[in-house]
Amino acid sequence: MEIFLSLQDEIQHMIDRAEIGHRDRVLRAYFEGRYWDGNEEFALKRELVLSSSQLLPDYPFVVDDEWEAEPNQGDRGKGDLIFTNGESRFAVVEVKWIDLVRTGKTVRTGRNRDRNKVREQAEKYRDILAAKLGPDFHVEGYYFTNEDETQVFKV
Repeated sequence: MEIFLSLQDEIQHMIDRAEIGHRDRVLRAYFEGRYWDGNEEFALKRELVLSSSQLLPDYPFVVDDEWEAEPNQGDRGKGDLIFTNGESRFAVVEVKWIDLVRTGKTVRTGRNRDRNKVREQAEKYRDILAAKLGPDFHVEGYYFTNEDETQVFKV
């Protein structure tokens, strides 16, 4: 029962207008201020958040980063980002940095595996959030990689 209540609280916070605005401001400030990180995937995620008005114009608010698929059970998976239009539409976005420099069969195989994995993760977390929010909400899944940093791809 306690997990159910915390899940309901989490959902309510995702759809509360004041909370949406607050989360968006806090997350954007975090990403704007953290530019020294040497992690390529974080840098790519930062780029997405800071360019989201062009890349995800239908979803102007970022409301979650590294969200747990099941509250308090991070080992069951963490989604990357959640954006919303501020009403009933949500976008789950998975971010993956792919090594484009190295060559060879093993590296190509790894790139293909990474592309497939990020698509699968976007579908998985889209479905998890859709189930959490229920039928009154629309949830779309996207992924973003360094292979084409000019667009997000819908799953």
